[in-house]
Amino acid sequence: MQFSADGSQLVLVRNATGFKVQDTESGALVLEVANPGIHAVAWSPLGTHLLTWQRPQKDSDLGNLIVWNAATGAEIARFNQKSYSRDNVANFSVAPGSAPYKVALFVPEKKGKPASVKIFQFPNSLDAPTATKSFYKAEDVSLKWSPTGSALIIETRTDVDTSGKSYYGETGLFFLQSDGEYDCIVPLTKEGAVHDVAWDPTGRGFVVIAGAMPAHSTLYDSKALPIFEFGAAPRNHVSWSPHGRFLCLAGFGNLRGDMDFWERNKLKKMGSATSNAATTFAWSPDSRYFATATTFPRLRVDNGFKIFRYDGAGPIHQEDRAELYDLQFRPAAPETYPNRPQSPRRKTGDGESGFGAMSAIPKAAPKPQAYRPPNSTGALAAMMRKEEGGSKKLDRNKYAPPRGGTPTVPGMAAPRTIPGMGAAQAPKKISKSARKKKAQEAAAAKAAVDEALAKVSGSTTDENVDVPAAKATPPPAPVELTAEEKAKKVKGLLKKLKQIDAIKAKQEAGDTLNADQLLKLQSEQTLRDEVAELSA
Repeated sequence: MQFSADGSQLVLVRNATGFKVQDTESGALVLEVANPGIHAVAWSPLGTHLLTWQRPQKDSDLGNLIVWNAATGAEIARFNQKSYSRDNVANFSVAPGSAPYKVALFVPEKKGKPASVKIFQFPNSLDAPTATKSFYKAEDVSLKWSPTGSALIIETRTDVDTSGKSYYGETGLFFLQSDGEYDCIVPLTKEGAVHDVAWDPTGRGFVVIAGAMPAHSTLYDSKALPIFEFGAAPRNHVSWSPHGRFLCLAGFGNLRGDMDFWERNKLKKMGSATSNAATTFAWSPDSRYFATATTFPRLRVDNGFKIFRYDGAGPIHQEDRAELYDLQFRPAAPETYPNRPQSPRRKTGDGESGFGAMSAIPKAAPKPQAYRPPNSTGALAAMMRKEEGGSKKLDRNKYAPPRGGTPTVPGMAAPRTIPGMGAAQAPKKISKSARKKKAQEAAAAKAAVDEALAKVSGSTTDENVDVPAAKATPPPAPVELTAEEKAKKVKGLLKKLKQIDAIKAKQEAGDTLNADQLLKLQSEQTLRDEVAELSA
């Protein structure tokens, strides 16, 4: 089942018979095509054509990828499409937007070379990529384009965590601009696995849920710098409303189904709700409703769906089904519904506020509570609540990547340093005006020194000037070494002479010597004299 982009038509596929297209307004049958064995279907962007794919047949020249006219059902073209393999490309993704089209390609690690993601433009830059990002520890990736196609988020995964911190492998998150002008590692506010990433539909930024449970949910700007922390809670899914004004942070799957609804512009929490055992979820095209569903065969019991308001009120509608296979809202063109702000809440007589007070679903009776001893302090529950921190604004400058430094490939081992020695500092770039000023100051200082020396030399030639004699400093008394100390020093000198002999052998073999090696050769006679003196 799949809707066309504007929601005006719906295609239904039956593997045994073929597919049919229905009008979503009237429900009338538009066309029906008999073509058994279809496994996948897709609409063209304008809804004028359909694409179907079926398994390739042995000893058959007929194509398994077919293009159909969505109005008449006529077959337009067939292609043989089994698999694609070129230059070790393991994954690809096409950016949204018009020409020139952007395509991101992922090539895994091979023979010690890092994995990489390269962005090409079609038809402008097929020979050379416009942007490249290399990294280690990447067996598979998810490529997530911004809505405008100007940036790409790369989520990397491995099956095994070499650090032993996780049973499920390692994850990484990288940011890459499509023009190659900027890239970085996305700074996570809590260490751990990345659970979900989703772009704001307006392209202003994205939200990441990462870290051990309770995970941190963080809002990033368009440069991948964190600007707001939604708090720590058991959440693993991000879902934006179509207009990008509202946001749902939910904990589905093996979590308890809690949902938080936020207003993006004000960064304020509107409300919360719970939907246990939800396997799928979706926003309505007008951004005013949020639906959750328990579907078959993911779960074979308690199938059904619930509909909530955009602020978490509800469920305002709920239905149970014996077997529910899918849940989708009918899409609509972007200009169909306005981007409405949050409605003011109305107070009712019983204290309820907003549309939730008019919900058709009666409130369930409170469940029986577990017995708690009279002297129970609730320390464990308090500790668990403390782990779930509150929201706060973040200083983006704190997470900005440092300028300069030695470029490294993410995932590569850090360069070794001498213990006790600070990290090497990258040379700072000096502007042209600063260099000119520095040269002028050096020239002025040299002139002052020359003038002072001239005065001193002129005064010392005057016969009437008495120059005080320098006080003679007595030479230090020689220190007598013991026989053991002499033997130890001779041993060290002989070791240096042995190194010099090795350098001389390299020189005779025609090898080029560096400055340090040449200095060692010059010190040979001094070392031999010192050995002879100590051995006397």
